[in-house]
Order: sequence, then structure tokens, then C-alpha cells
Amino acid sequence: MIQSFKLNVQAFGQKMPVYLFQVDDVLVDTGPYSMKNEVRKIIKELPIKRVIHTHHHEDHTGNSAWIERFYSIPQWIHPLGVEKCNLSTKLPFYRAMFWHNRSSFHPIALQHNLFKTEHHTFQIVHTPGHAEDHIVLIDEEKGICLSGDLYLFHSPTSNFSFESVPELIRSINKTLSYSFQEVYCSHQGHLKHGRKLLEQKRDYLLRLQDSVTQAHMEGKSAKEIRKHLLPKNKLFQYISFFENSPTHTVKSIIKEIS
Repeated sequence: MIQSFKLNVQAFGQKMPVYLFQVDDVLVDTGPYSMKNEVRKIIKELPIKRVIHTHHHEDHTGNSAWIERFYSIPQWIHPLGVEKCNLSTKLPFYRAMFWHNRSSFHPIALQHNLFKTEHHTFQIVHTPGHAEDHIVLIDEEKGICLSGDLYLFHSPTSNFSFESVPELIRSINKTLSYSFQEVYCSHQGHLKHGRKLLEQKRDYLLRLQDSVTQAHMEGKSAKEIRKHLLPKNKLFQYISFFENSPTHTVKSIIKEIS
């Protein structure tokens, strides 16, 4: 049984849920430092002996330094995330307001493709696109996928500059090559029909990629394509000073085909 813990983060009048998951004696991610009191209470009540991170972002590793200091239990992350975790974060203002900066910690680099707990054997699947060190964990026997930030929404209209739509499509396809139905998403929680939602996201991104590619081949600029295909800005784009923007979505696709 996988236990879910929902944290409700609030800033700028916006609410953003973050989920932690307990799998036997393992904690998957440690949540943002802005929720440190809630996370510490959860950890103190659980028989946690190990931590595995889906990726290095501050809303997934925010309390890892505290765990390292007071619990001295092993923490793992994909090898590409180790150096990033060895440094304290220096976040843009809006991200610091949501998540708070986290201190450095020293996770162990994952070296194997399997991660075992008492009742689960997870395949570790490298799934870049949202972050270069992103992984998902899949137990085919139990039919579950711990998806980190691979899913999030089935039809995203904007991205960060460090994200890549084509890479996300490849990672979703790689994930869907495994057998599972249920998804545990770090910002949506337990999704009983999560596989179908991942398929919907993949299909949406494929359609978007085709539309951007066609417009680019017709000679349209990234600005023109964005204005035609993704014309609306949402509140979060303004809050992030357009660090999160549909323009990045379009440019990541053009970059792949140029």
C-alpha cells in the first residue's frame, strides 16, 4: 500500500498542492522547505529508513538537508541531480515565495535500474524533459507508476525555459512502454486512471508539436506561432514574470527541428 500526504502550498493568492508518498520504509521526495513543519511532523510519525527523489527541484528536495542532518538515512537521486543537490538553491523571487530556498545536501547517485522495498520492485526509468535528472518509478506487478512531475496536467499550455516538449513526449512514450494503470503524481496525487491521462497528455503534445512544426515550416516566427496557437496568458505566467511561458513551449519544439 502506498500512503499519500497532501501539502497545500499558498502564495500570491494561489494554492498549489504537493504530495509526498510513503512506500513501505521509503519516502518519495521530501516536499518544499516552505512546508517544513508539516513535513517534519509526517516524517517523525513514519518508519522512514530511506528516501528516493524523482528529481532535484526545490519542491521535491526542500527538506532533504534536514533529513540528512537529523536522521542520517540514505537518500538517492539520478546521477545528473547529485551536483545540483550539493548546492543550496538561489531561486527567483516567485519560486522562493512558493517553495523557499533549500540548503545543500548530499544524496547518493542511483546506479541500478531496480529499486526494491518490502512489497514492491520498481523499475527506475530516466524521463528528462521537465528536468534532466527526472525519473519515474514503475512497479509492473502492482500496476503503479510514481510519476514525479511527468504528468502534472493533460494539456499544458506553457513551459519553463529549461523544459523541452519533444523530450517530454519521448519520456512519456518510454514510460508508457511499461505496464501500469495507476499513477501517483507529485502535484495531483493518486490517479486511478493515470495511464489514460498520460496518454492524453502525450497525444495533446504530439498534436501541438505537429502544429508548431507546420507553422515553422511555413516561415512563421515563434512569436507568431505562439500568438496563433497559445494566445492566452494565465495568472502564473504573470507571477513568474514569464519565466513560465507559452513562448518557451513553442521555442523548445522549434529548437528540436531546426
